[in-house]
Amino acid sequence: MHLHKLMYQFKVLVEYETFTAASEYLCISQPTLTQNIKRLEQALDTPLLVRNGKVLTKTVFGESLYKHACLLDKSYSQALDELEHIKNHQRKTLMIECGYGWSHGQLMILLQDYIKQHPDIKIVINNSNSVDSQSKLIKGQCDIALGAIPSSDSRDKAIHYLPIYKTRFSLFCSSEHPFAQLTQVSNQQLEHSDWIVLKHSGEGKEHKDPLLFPFKPNSVRFEVHSVTNAISLLSVSQCVMALPEPLHDEAIRKGLVELKTVFQCPVYDTGIMYTDDALLLAHKKEMIESIMKYQNKLGVNIWYPPHDPTG
Repeated sequence: MHLHKLMYQFKVLVEYETFTAASEYLCISQPTLTQNIKRLEQALDTPLLVRNGKVLTKTVFGESLYKHACLLDKSYSQALDELEHIKNHQRKTLMIECGYGWSHGQLMILLQDYIKQHPDIKIVINNSNSVDSQSKLIKGQCDIALGAIPSSDSRDKAIHYLPIYKTRFSLFCSSEHPFAQLTQVSNQQLEHSDWIVLKHSGEGKEHKDPLLFPFKPNSVRFEVHSVTNAISLLSVSQCVMALPEPLHDEAIRKGLVELKTVFQCPVYDTGIMYTDDALLLAHKKEMIESIMKYQNKLGVNIWYPPHDPTG
């Protein structure tokens, strides 16, 4: 840092051409500036300037150092500007990654009070699966992730995990699908079905979700990135689709039928994930704390139970 300071003073001296003008710009005395230039030459063990009366001439070494001093000062300024931009951006924005079950369910409830308390905060909500959300947390691309909590042996040490409630996926088809009239659908029948897959933005094509029925990739008839479009498409096709429990009521209202299957999607914990970085800024920390406080209302014991399609 000391050498950088001396190089900056050397740059200013070259540009202002005299010790008097340069010292006035730097708000230091002329003797101090003269001494600092000598210190720089001693540190580099090479002469940088030649004085001919009041005229200063750069040596070959001085010419080279001046070019690099300009680049260094520019890089230094750009670094500070970029950091300031990032800080301002983070102060005003809350980035949330979550699955469709959250964005079409409890997240809107959680945001009600927060939005009123923080009218100046821009909230960005992106849909992604739990694995991608955790990756974005580690990379600093989001502040909070809401989704499936991985098992303890699959958790990242840099991420805090807080289960909120238990849930699972259910399988649906249209009322015109042959499966809709069956008392039970076998695994073999599911394996030979066409599927609609509700994808998240940026999700890999071969992503296999252990929480869903293990259908083969070539069974996928449609890949859709919108809940509304997926439900509408399912209602007019001969396909099967898995939906998270928070979307159950919406699916039923749209005339879809929950399948009665031998296969049962596993129950899993879903909740909030975040890193220590999210605790550094007040508006992010407050969102995390509001979710924790609301946990008693949502309840880790409150889960979306398996619906009885026969009822």
